[in-house]
Amino acid sequence: MQSRPLVIITTRLAPQICGVGSFSWLLNQHWPGGGARNQFLVVDGAEKSRSQLGDVQIAEFQSDWPRLTRELEAAGEVDVFLHYTGRGYSRFGCPTGLPAALQKWKKDSPNSRIFIFFHELPGRLPVTSKHFLPNYCNRRVVRRLANLADLVITNTVEHVRTLENLSPNVSASLLPVPATIERIGSPPAQRMRSEFVVFGLPFGRSQTLLAFDLHIGRWRKDNVLTKLHIIGAPDEKFDLRSNALLSAYPPEMVVRHGQLEPRRISELLHRTQFALTTADEATWSKSSTLMAYAAHGCNVVSLSKSPNEPLCWAVPADEVSTINDLELGRRADAMQRWYESHAEWRIIAAKISDLIETRR
Repeated sequence: MQSRPLVIITTRLAPQICGVGSFSWLLNQHWPGGGARNQFLVVDGAEKSRSQLGDVQIAEFQSDWPRLTRELEAAGEVDVFLHYTGRGYSRFGCPTGLPAALQKWKKDSPNSRIFIFFHELPGRLPVTSKHFLPNYCNRRVVRRLANLADLVITNTVEHVRTLENLSPNVSASLLPVPATIERIGSPPAQRMRSEFVVFGLPFGRSQTLLAFDLHIGRWRKDNVLTKLHIIGAPDEKFDLRSNALLSAYPPEMVVRHGQLEPRRISELLHRTQFALTTADEATWSKSSTLMAYAAHGCNVVSLSKSPNEPLCWAVPADEVSTINDLELGRRADAMQRWYESHAEWRIIAAKISDLIETRR
């Protein structure tokens, strides 16, 4: 049994749209033994989240670092589980006051522990980049946080390398992210063979459409693709790029769904045959979109081939027009089985819980 409750520091919870917030919420929902004892500490929107999410302890700190420390002190005998992404806590991507706030709390609570899941990490940028200074600042923040933590978890091999370069004494655990859209109901007896889907955050959708543009045009001409579903919250900046590409296709081919409830997204993923992804060997383990496709048994279409699971079960883009239904079924089933045995929420929650208990 969990020895101390957790204060889960995260970005924003529903009804606000935030991938890291959704991850932290779903992880707690699947926590071994239940996560009812845990409480959330979010940047903002706590009142609306409490109204929508029910009987859950949710407080906010408004990126006010002394307030963060006070909220932790008021929580009593707890451990902290921080879900880190720089821009989630600072508009410039470098929450400089966060390490000091946690350090102050830890000094006054020496028996408590700090666990951190690094969802995003800064790479290296040239000095000439306009983002160099905030990126450099974020690297310093990450280093300080990693050195404070009793447990560090992240989601890609590259992130593990970054953490170990920034903090050589840190040993980071690597886990894939599960699907933030869970399966609801059962799939129909037969999927729509000529329907494709692009799902995710605005930037990801834009990048996917750009990467697959030539293939989409070819599939349309060959009558392989008759319907393209676009799912996700609108964004003025990135939708301009996406719409420029989509305007070249017949209007009846493209269905812009916008932001949908999880149940409706699950229904669409159940019925659609093909799902487009730009995830590759370096990024697949942090793609909750790829995991949603895998969880729902879609045929994932990739631009690159891989000998390793789960991407070895994807359909290369240049084989979409010729692959037979039997092989499609085999690959979709294999990827879904891989997800169910390696990346489903109950599995990831149990692994994180075990890691935490070993550090207490």
